[in-house]
Amino acid sequence: GAMASDARQRRARNPMTRFTANIVRHEPSPQEIKAAKESRNFGFLEKLLGLDELKYAYLWKAVLIELFGTTFFVAASIGATLSSFGRQPSPDVPPVINPVALGVGIANAIIMAVLILSLAASSGGHMNPMISFATVLTGHTPLARGVLYIGAQTLGSVFGALIMRDSVPESTQKWSENSFGQGKLGGCAMAGLSKNEHFLIEFAFSMVVIIVAYGCAFDARQAKVFGPVLAPILIAITIGICIYGSGTLLSSEYSGAGMNPARCFGPAAVIGGDALDGHYVYWFAPFTAGAVNAIVYHLAPPHHREMYYEEQARLLRDRQKEHEENLRAEMKVSTSRRGSMGTVATTTELKSIPTTTELKIGGNSAMKQRATRTDKAVHIDA
Repeated sequence: GAMASDARQRRARNPMTRFTANIVRHEPSPQEIKAAKESRNFGFLEKLLGLDELKYAYLWKAVLIELFGTTFFVAASIGATLSSFGRQPSPDVPPVINPVALGVGIANAIIMAVLILSLAASSGGHMNPMISFATVLTGHTPLARGVLYIGAQTLGSVFGALIMRDSVPESTQKWSENSFGQGKLGGCAMAGLSKNEHFLIEFAFSMVVIIVAYGCAFDARQAKVFGPVLAPILIAITIGICIYGSGTLLSSEYSGAGMNPARCFGPAAVIGGDALDGHYVYWFAPFTAGAVNAIVYHLAPPHHREMYYEEQARLLRDRQKEHEENLRAEMKVSTSRRGSMGTVATTTELKSIPTTTELKIGGNSAMKQRATRTDKAVHIDA
């Protein structure tokens, strides 16, 4: 229809636009702008899968940042969980914070907010396969980038759990273990829940986090309202509240909703054995929440994707305009008059000006001059 035609026209006018799944959005780097320009030479399927990004260093830097961030998020989260229990000198001693979920929720909210704000400019600050998967389905993250992110996050969670396992005494690792043998090393524990009950709780609280993430950060209109600082903080606070809200539903043996498959996978993979029983629910439920969100996102108007095209195109235009204005402000023009005929040689140290200019040379005489562009300067010879 007409709306689809308008959208195609806007994309044609702004071919450099692309999505990189940033929770905290920023102006694209020169390499990202170059990649977006060159993506016009790729086919529809290649761009849909995000294969055109694979040759650029900025993508692999983002993947490394996700690995790095998830590693230390999981390590810090495990430490916060064990400290909330604080069962010294034995596992039979009551926890330091009661309910434990309150301490875990507050600590994780602070850790997540700080890490998102620290790393979002480089990778988007996901550190959560649920967010990466959801943004792939809504078109905010290219498929190839999403797969790499999820792999990096999963590997990072194992590294983080290994760091804590090798640095914390065995007796401390058991502070969070329940009577079912679950939750050791600050891991996720489903206690006596059935698979269906566990799925519904995990799905419901994961849905809340996704709704807030899309409402505060991935919606271009709301991103302007909340800004690059408040949106990550609101997302982190939501995660903390959901940890507390789900973790106090049952007995203290239930760790609450994970809402982050990587956070649950690391300790389970390192401990092994019974810790992996039913672990698939920690992946299946959040990914189902991401799929439901994608269906609503694509079916319920307005579709925010077009708003991103306009917003990112505006950012690129503003960046280019500011760059040109700075160059013009610093422009140095040297003019030397040679001979009695008034021959003029002008050198303008400016990269981005029209290739043909009209200069008024002395008195009332006007001359048209052709500019020959080089990499470092534009030489105008009369």
